[in-house]
Amino acid sequence: MLRRFRRPTAATGALLLALALAACGGDDSGSASDKSSASASSDSSDSSESAPATGELDEVTFSGDVGKALTAEWKSEVAVPEKTTVTTLVKGDGEAIADGDTVSTYLWLGNGSTKKEAYSDYTNGAPEQLPNNGQLGEVFTQLFAGATYGSRVVAVTTPAELLGPSADGSSLGIGADDSLVVVADFVEKAAVAPTPTDDKAHDASPDTQPKVVEKDGKPTGLDWTGIDEPALDTPVQRVMLKEGTGPAVKPTDTVTVNYLGEVYQADKPFDESYTGEPLTSALSGLIQGWSIGLDGVKVGSRVLLQIPPDYGYGAQGSGESIPGNATLWFVIDVVSVK
Repeated sequence: MLRRFRRPTAATGALLLALALAACGGDDSGSASDKSSASASSDSSDSSESAPATGELDEVTFSGDVGKALTAEWKSEVAVPEKTTVTTLVKGDGEAIADGDTVSTYLWLGNGSTKKEAYSDYTNGAPEQLPNNGQLGEVFTQLFAGATYGSRVVAVTTPAELLGPSADGSSLGIGADDSLVVVADFVEKAAVAPTPTDDKAHDASPDTQPKVVEKDGKPTGLDWTGIDEPALDTPVQRVMLKEGTGPAVKPTDTVTVNYLGEVYQADKPFDESYTGEPLTSALSGLIQGWSIGLDGVKVGSRVLLQIPPDYGYGAQGSGESIPGNATLWFVIDVVSVK
């Protein structure tokens, strides 16, 4: 539940995003206006609500409504391009995607050399939430350039361009010398969580926070009596319930903890470890609010953290138990660090 890449609803989808992040800061690899080395004909459909859209490269045809489905029909192998090229297959009738937008996007990745699908958000059942801020690498920058909401855009590229020269795409069935076909369906502008007023942990008065309910010394829930719901831009709040004597946690540490998490006025926790096994994880791999709230906390401590949505699961939430833009509360016992 707490993994950073479960913050977007599509947990598996984040694998491709994580790999794409390795390409950040890469060299310029061509203009978005260039035609594909596999010359393309784009569909003239203006809306993803029309009949199933079709767009094609010479080597592969794509069908299915934007945001609904995508099926590829391979005709021949896609040659490895000298540089990334981008083509609009379906022109959406929505607004232009602006710099700084977070875009709800279905990604599809095909191996053009083996003519096989390597990855699909449609298979995984949920879109990615991709920021148009230049941080995903040049391939994504080109895909976003000039695009409108409702569009289906395709890039023909290479593993080094998409994943970075040191990234390993073997888990996706991608060889270093293969060609890649990346399709992005830009469905809609995604809601974003308000930015907290700062990124520090603030020591809070216990009377501003819910009380911990225990049974046999173990937390079982939170008592919300008299507690007001905070503004969504409130920074991380921390109450030291018990101070330990061990080493202080650093954001770079791997921690072992027991924890219990609830949203405001919940009837029960959305997740907890007190009835099972402690969680051991690199702190950097968990939601950002944990890194902020546990920084400097000593081993042996019990803390209560209030975490704003931007440092938790954002405007998208996670599953049925954590709605979008939910402030989170965690009781955390720090067992050990390394």
